[in-house]
Amino acid sequence: MRKKQFFIIKATIVLACAAILMFQFAPAASAKKVRFNVGFTIEQTLNSPRATESWQYTSMGCAFWPLVYDQLWIMGPAPDYKALPMLATHWETKDRKTWRFYLNKDAKFHDGKPVTAHDVKFTMTHLVKSVPSFDSPDRQCDSITVIDDHTIEFTLTATLGGGYPPVNWMPILPKHIWEPYKEDFTAFDNEKAIGSGPYILREFKGKQYVWFEANKEYWGKVPAVDEIVYKSYGGQEALNLALKKGEVEVMGYFGIQAVNIPYFKNDKNIKIIVSDGIALTWLTFNLHKVSPIQDLNVRKAIMHGTDRDKIIDLIYQGYAKKVDSFIYPELPEYNPNLPKYDYNPEKAKQILDKAGYVDKDNDGIRNDPKTGKNMKLDLITGSDWIDMVKMANLLNQQLKNIGIQVVVQSLDLDTYYSYVYAPTEDKWDFAIGGEEPGPYADWIWELSRSYAGGGEGWNQSYYNNPKFDDLLNKLSAETDMAKRKEISFAMQQKISEDLPYGVIMRADVIDPVRTDKFKGYVPTMGGVICWINPWTLLDIKPVK
Repeated sequence: MRKKQFFIIKATIVLACAAILMFQFAPAASAKKVRFNVGFTIEQTLNSPRATESWQYTSMGCAFWPLVYDQLWIMGPAPDYKALPMLATHWETKDRKTWRFYLNKDAKFHDGKPVTAHDVKFTMTHLVKSVPSFDSPDRQCDSITVIDDHTIEFTLTATLGGGYPPVNWMPILPKHIWEPYKEDFTAFDNEKAIGSGPYILREFKGKQYVWFEANKEYWGKVPAVDEIVYKSYGGQEALNLALKKGEVEVMGYFGIQAVNIPYFKNDKNIKIIVSDGIALTWLTFNLHKVSPIQDLNVRKAIMHGTDRDKIIDLIYQGYAKKVDSFIYPELPEYNPNLPKYDYNPEKAKQILDKAGYVDKDNDGIRNDPKTGKNMKLDLITGSDWIDMVKMANLLNQQLKNIGIQVVVQSLDLDTYYSYVYAPTEDKWDFAIGGEEPGPYADWIWELSRSYAGGGEGWNQSYYNNPKFDDLLNKLSAETDMAKRKEISFAMQQKISEDLPYGVIMRADVIDPVRTDKFKGYVPTMGGVICWINPWTLLDIKPVK
């Protein structure tokens, strides 16, 4: 769930089809086999599970490849989120720049071919080139050397700081299948989706279902269920009904809204699991556009004029938490002493008064002291994000109370992302958006690296601060955890003071799960299934 390339959800990924037709061709249950059914709404289905560019673009994509493909190592479940061996039995480094990984000698692809260091080198060399959303500093190498069939060594372009090894969250592909398509992975149909993971793709019908069978020859822990089926539904109501009726055991991502809790609460076969969210919601301020938004006083007033408690109560019915940083409060690198932008409309008014924004014509809207015109700001968000659209409308009301006129635009996601990643086009003043950093979150700070221009960076705000860039570079390379904490504190402080982004809240994830047939649901931040959490799918087992 990362990067600009991940953010852009292309229209071809959204498959429109009536829910009533979804399962007329659904796979028949295999005799005496244990099947675990997972429900997705249609907006989360894949155009193709074979297209590598889709593996990070959709919720189902993020749940697809971790079943079929292995990783060198995997992030463990909450609360520790430790780096656990997977294809690599262990790894070593002396300087956190040159790394050596030792592969499991028993690992095999689904077609029986052994997994070797040549497959790892091939994937690291070509996947990041063909699919930029898999490119990140922990995969960028000066050299990659195959020592032997089960040992690989690579030297990163820069020292990797932090507590995790490199090559995080990356599927290892079979070279013998993908090599003819190494110049453009996205053009490969990959009909059989051969990986080395715990499940084998049996059948794919993108608008209806994706059907997996347990890999009984898996080199690692063999799954306790024989089959997993991802079922597609036309909307949340249809998915709610399917879980209630027992057609699915769990929802594949995002869970339900709080308003739907009573629908499931008294069902003895369903348990409600509430987890801390993985998604953070924030305001992005366009610091390029010549408008009052460039004035830090205005941004501070907006933050003090935003009633986050009311947003959480009205839109999320209390199932959300106020946050103030890109770093989650439970992580050790979170700075608890950041400037507080609590709801205080009187303070917001005082800030604006002192900065010269006064209502000269007595129409309820303050005037820009530079132009004399009414203070009107364009606020954008994605039309698919219903909660954020509601939030935008609440902000419209709340900021009007402090004399700022807000014009809300709900844009389709393609348009929204084309706007926020082109701040120099000046089509908006501020935006409601967010992301899912996860525990391994150094990459999220790239949103604040000085804007490079050309629309290729991650920076949505046009924030330019060389001192922040210097801190970010130091954080990326720092291996001492105590020093990293100091740097992280300083970075959070700088963003909170400069306000290119104003972090607002973190919505809880509410997962109704069926417990009459299965046990072993594993909650993490983000719920029982999300992009950092394949553990429910890997650990689920039938109730005896």
